[in-house]
Amino acid sequence: MDLSFFPEPHLIPLAVLSLYLLYGGILYSFGGAHGRERAYAVWHSGMIGAALYAGALVLGYALGAVVQYYATVSGITPNCLSYFQPAALDKIHDAATNAMQCAVRVYWRHFNAISESYGWVFGISTLAGITVILSAYSMALFQAAMPFSAAATSALVALGAAMAGANLSLGFALLLPIGAIMVSNEKTRNIGSLILGAGIAFPAVLAAGADVLAQIPTVHIWAWQYILLGELVKAAGHAALIAAVISITLLVASAAAYAISRIFDHVGAHIAIE
Repeated sequence: MDLSFFPEPHLIPLAVLSLYLLYGGILYSFGGAHGRERAYAVWHSGMIGAALYAGALVLGYALGAVVQYYATVSGITPNCLSYFQPAALDKIHDAATNAMQCAVRVYWRHFNAISESYGWVFGISTLAGITVILSAYSMALFQAAMPFSAAATSALVALGAAMAGANLSLGFALLLPIGAIMVSNEKTRNIGSLILGAGIAFPAVLAAGADVLAQIPTVHIWAWQYILLGELVKAAGHAALIAAVISITLLVASAAAYAISRIFDHVGAHIAIE
């Protein structure tokens, strides 16, 4: 989700919270005794939601900074994670959005390279199989490509899931304040906690996965690799490495999101209103 058409994207959460508090004001003005009681509950929920949103925003940025430090110590050059610089607190509202846009570009570059190579391998195998002279070569190429096919399929599925997660995380600029308000209400506490957990964990972890992936060369099947079939098998190992990196990234992101959601769910159990 591209938020660039908004003059100040970081004002969107403020607008969401303000509209919710305004809803309470409308209830107070026109709702009689029952409306005023309901308005007090809405204002209480709104103030708690604002505090939870602020905490989620800081926690998400802090998590990104910690992951960036860990990546730097591990020898990984921060790229997407560089948006979580501790010294750039003025960018705290835009860090997750910028990091996810960066991650999507990295994931798409690898996805595009693997899909193109995948198509060429089987396209050439099919064309060679049409002629009698090259039919044996076509069969050999097809056999050599079987490991690459399995690895490439896994990598494409994993990269597709990572891109979907990153694109979904772009919407959390809008969903985080809504999730915070939902945590402050008992009936919606669980789903609100999941929104906050995913909104905090996904940007940092998916950006880290993209930075690891950025240091791995993209998979391109060059013309000479069609002749030296052993090189095609090596490319399968390369694609398998990409699939493993993305699978681990998604696993860690899901685990972190669940752990953080449990924290907010526990907090909401003590402060949520009926």
